[in-house]
Amino acid sequence: MTDQPASKAERNAAKIDDDLLADYARNYTPGLIRNFLKRGAQEATAQDLAQDVFERLAKRASGEALENPEAYIMQTASSVWTDHLRKRNVRHHDKHDEYEDFRHAPTGFSPERVLEGREALDAISKALSELPERTRDIYVLCRIEGLKRKEVAARFRITLNGVDWHLIRATAHVASVFGDQE
Repeated sequence: MTDQPASKAERNAAKIDDDLLADYARNYTPGLIRNFLKRGAQEATAQDLAQDVFERLAKRASGEALENPEAYIMQTASSVWTDHLRKRNVRHHDKHDEYEDFRHAPTGFSPERVLEGREALDAISKALSELPERTRDIYVLCRIEGLKRKEVAARFRITLNGVDWHLIRATAHVASVFGDQE
């Protein structure tokens, strides 16, 4: 037996070790990322998917040799892409907005904004206090507490039309109060 270095074919036939995996990652990662980008992935997602390919390769439990590593890596990439699409579909990814600071982050409340909020709260409290008690209670239960009209009708022993009448009356009064302020 000779102590000659193993040829590339012999190394591929051996079980994947860390050095060989690192070599595969160096050689195939740019191509995998391009592949995922062509399929429509964002840059960061393409990098994550390429990482997933090598994670699967590292977890490969069988001691069988990789006779054609490029084909195996590309087949694994195809599986990773399919799994990615399935997860996106199940999680309804396309129906969600990504968090963006400029759009979603709360802004600081200036003293003027706090004052406006307090004045609006005072105005609606005053408008509600001007309503008959039953109309106010029905409005608060439906619009503020979120009870269903049917539940409110049962609680007050009135029809749904009766609940609607009270809601219309209260809404019109509140709207008239806020309409006068503008």
